[in-house]
Amino acid sequence: MNASGLIDAIDPRIWQAVIAGGVVALGWIVNGARERAEARRQRRSRTRDVHKALFAEIQNTLSVFYGEGRAEQDAAELIARMRADPDFVPFVPHEVHDRVFVALISDIEVLPRQTIDAIVAFYSYISAVMALAQDMRGRGYARLPADRRIALYEDFMAMRLRAFAMGQYVLKLIRIYADSGPEAAERFAAKSGAGKRRMPISNPVSDRIDPEGPGSA
Repeated sequence: MNASGLIDAIDPRIWQAVIAGGVVALGWIVNGARERAEARRQRRSRTRDVHKALFAEIQNTLSVFYGEGRAEQDAAELIARMRADPDFVPFVPHEVHDRVFVALISDIEVLPRQTIDAIVAFYSYISAVMALAQDMRGRGYARLPADRRIALYEDFMAMRLRAFAMGQYVLKLIRIYADSGPEAAERFAAKSGAGKRRMPISNPVSDRIDPEGPGSA
């Protein structure tokens, strides 16, 4: 029996079952592809949302640290006053710069590998700055000898300056990821290397940037 005769001999019900099974299998494939595409779309959307929220918080933090360009000068004047008056204890305000990050910590996994390390490193450092500020608000700091208070305050201001540079690096990294995509962000991170530890300082208020762009889709 040739192939044509063999096909004709097959029960039509079997053909119906084969066709029905093929349709079902094709439906599974199509639906699976759609679900995966939708999951990727939702993840990209969530990544944009998290980036945008963290970008805003970091930018606000840098604005506080920048002090309208007077932060370093004000610190130098305050330290000079501490040296001139050994009894003078500076007031260290209570600052919180990680509320958005803490609120989004459960979604941190949506961040891409190109930005997550820098963001986590920045907020870890900010936690250290806030912890030191809290210690300096206590009686223990006020009771230290003047030279110890001055040295600690100088360390505190140096930490804020380093946090400022780290924050600028993170903002630029997020911006590049949003504008040009993950590959460009990865190249920038690799190229920056040590540069991310000491970046030029600019005005974070006048240099407003939008962390949402074509590369973030």
